[in-house]
Amino acid sequence: MGSGSITSLGVGSGLELQDILDQLRQADEVSIDIKEAKKTKLEAQVVEFDSINAKLIQLKSSALSLSLKSNFQERTAEMSDEEVATASVISGTKQSSYALDVQRLATKSSWQSIGVEEESSFMYAAPGTGIASSDTPAVSEATPLSFTIGHGDDQKSITLDIEAGSSLKDIADAINMSAGNLSDDGTTYVTATVETGSDGNYIRLASTDDNSFNNNQILVSEGPDFLVPDLMFSYQTGSASDPVYVSVPPGTSYQDTVSLINDDTNNSGVTAALINDGSADTPWHLILTADTEGENNRIFLNGINMTEMQGAEGASLNAAFSVDGYGYQRQTNKGLEDVIQGVTLNFDKIGETQLTISSDADNIKEKITQLIDGYNELIAEIAAKTQYDEDEEEDGVLSDVYAIKSLGSNLLSFMTNEVDTGGGITSLLDLGMELNGDGSITLDETALDAAFSSSFEDVVSLFIGDSDNGITGLGDILNDKLAEMTRSTGVVNGEKTAAEEKIDRLTTSIETATERLDKRYEVMAQQFVRLDALIGTMNSQSEYLTSMFDSFNNSQEK
Repeated sequence: MGSGSITSLGVGSGLELQDILDQLRQADEVSIDIKEAKKTKLEAQVVEFDSINAKLIQLKSSALSLSLKSNFQERTAEMSDEEVATASVISGTKQSSYALDVQRLATKSSWQSIGVEEESSFMYAAPGTGIASSDTPAVSEATPLSFTIGHGDDQKSITLDIEAGSSLKDIADAINMSAGNLSDDGTTYVTATVETGSDGNYIRLASTDDNSFNNNQILVSEGPDFLVPDLMFSYQTGSASDPVYVSVPPGTSYQDTVSLINDDTNNSGVTAALINDGSADTPWHLILTADTEGENNRIFLNGINMTEMQGAEGASLNAAFSVDGYGYQRQTNKGLEDVIQGVTLNFDKIGETQLTISSDADNIKEKITQLIDGYNELIAEIAAKTQYDEDEEEDGVLSDVYAIKSLGSNLLSFMTNEVDTGGGITSLLDLGMELNGDGSITLDETALDAAFSSSFEDVVSLFIGDSDNGITGLGDILNDKLAEMTRSTGVVNGEKTAAEEKIDRLTTSIETATERLDKRYEVMAQQFVRLDALIGTMNSQSEYLTSMFDSFNNSQEK
């Protein structure tokens, strides 16, 4: 129930007192309604001010991009045959063209083993001794044993005599406890263990040093055939790298050897794999391939029989090419940054191609187009909000804001500003910009392309000017003007602030007037209640008197 509204009002008097009260309040609220309408319009204007300011900021961003010298130094790298090579280029690189001849692609060093029947074929087979168990006597008479471990100055010699009737286990224990096989801390250099092969048992001799950078090769110079040291081979990737030693236990298959190489934490850039070449009898080959192209990653092998594939007979692994007739070699085909300054080359196949470095005109044209489009969007918005709307038959929400109505003409004066470049391009009009009757502008793409083709340096001067000669470019002119418009004290934000202040004042005035009316009509409502009661009493008395008079008259007639 609203203020001043009583649901039973008029019951006593029979009069439409509540309607009278409501009509009186409605008349008194006209001034408040006018203020509410003004407030609603101002609130709508604030929304439009934000929208217009956002478009001004976007326009300023386009102008800023055209004021930056770096944007005019963007370059494109175009290859006449991109199947041969591709290139990327950094800003500011000299515009030129180059004849490129790729004579050889960089390749990865690779080696291949002989073919074997299965992946599980032995790389290093365990011996067939026929010795049934580790406790079976292995020698019938005393037997001398001598072997070495290591290489060069680090080599150690171990010698001992095997007693007659010793089993494999006895011999392994004797080796493990031999004084010459013990270091200062009591650990062994070589561990002897009894292993089971395809035909009997044997003793495996293995180094206890698992660092594959160390040459821990074991060589048995004297002793029975059932003593089998691990096979060791090494590889290097590049002549300057340290060798990596691979220790291969007896009974290791080709597939196991792949894992030994690839799983080694000291692997220096070689990948091992098994391939099946499809041949009928021995299709499986172990291959070693360098992870990276070039001579610096050539694989050198020692202690294993494999055939060199890529790089065989001294064939270079480097890329070979020429630029404008000057010859080069590089370790790789990709990311070559040290041949042409500012250019990165990538080779894909052998062949000839032409490299052309030129300005990225399309990028600049796109930025100019963005500037024009941003301006037109802003002009269209201003027109829509300040002019009379024939469909709605009402003025635009900003039709009474002169600062916004005049904004379009101010922007147009900025867009047609001339710059004394000293050349034939002095304004956007020289780039094909055309003025339309509604304040918008059109860009002639053909004229724009012609200006870029014939006078690119003049186009650059138009936008970035010449600081040495005190010439401000159009990019800076537009950016500075738009910065003034969009700052907190600029024309749009100034109008927004004024509107918000008016809204605050109207809100206070509306609240005060509404509160005053509420109090007034609360009093009037009570007065109407009393009036309703008084009229009701009077009506009752009137009815009583009428009844009395009627009764008296009736009695007189009788």
